[in-house]
Amino acid sequence: MTGRETWNRYAFFFNAEEGTVFPHDTNETNFYKTLRKKYTGHCLEIGAGSGRLARSLLQAGTTFAIEPSDEMINRWPSSDAGLACRIQGIGEQLPFPDSSMQFVCFPYNGLQCVLDPSDRVSILREAYRVTSSGGVFVLEVSPVFGRRDAEPLTERYSTLLPDGRKLILRERVERCNGSGTIKYHMFYTVVTGIGETTEKVVLELAPVDLEDVQRNLREAGFTGLTFWGDYDMSGYRSDLSPRLLVKAEKGT
Repeated sequence: MTGRETWNRYAFFFNAEEGTVFPHDTNETNFYKTLRKKYTGHCLEIGAGSGRLARSLLQAGTTFAIEPSDEMINRWPSSDAGLACRIQGIGEQLPFPDSSMQFVCFPYNGLQCVLDPSDRVSILREAYRVTSSGGVFVLEVSPVFGRRDAEPLTERYSTLLPDGRKLILRERVERCNGSGTIKYHMFYTVVTGIGETTEKVVLELAPVDLEDVQRNLREAGFTGLTFWGDYDMSGYRSDLSPRLLVKAEKGT
């Protein structure tokens, strides 16, 4: 699994990119907000990062946000700190009672950061365990990553941060033919008036496709699977869809 140390190093750069390099995706937040309105009981977000979805998941029931990286948790905006109960932990060992959540989600391609297939299955089983009868689990992955070709070291962007510092990303993409994983070798350079520093972050993603997800969700116990290819809830097409979103129901 991409470990806590990696996410701790990545946290500053990940959050610096949000809203600066990459515009906030209102289609994404509206997607989760729409689903959450239908399931207003207790909610669990697995891999909550620094709380990007916290406002979209706000309803009458308590939102619990579990995240392995303490640095990500510490970067929640102070204005959003009260929107969820933040817990440091992992999806393989959810610290919640059986059937305690009406709405569970694992966004951001988080499942693909779990490299061991048995660990991915464990997360889905845990999600099923804590989902209440009649509740749902919403999962997001990107099968297109499994088809990503290797790329040489390339400058992806050079941008000015709100505090006046410059942030530069140079990235090399490695395709690991044995495992099928994709490694993003990211070299972040921060430039100030007195010099610059560069830090390397390596993010590795497992290949996951529709068949894998469908099989593992059904083995975990979920039924009533709905597949979408984007946040507009259009149908999934393996050749065109940028992502795979799944709503999995837990029967009554």
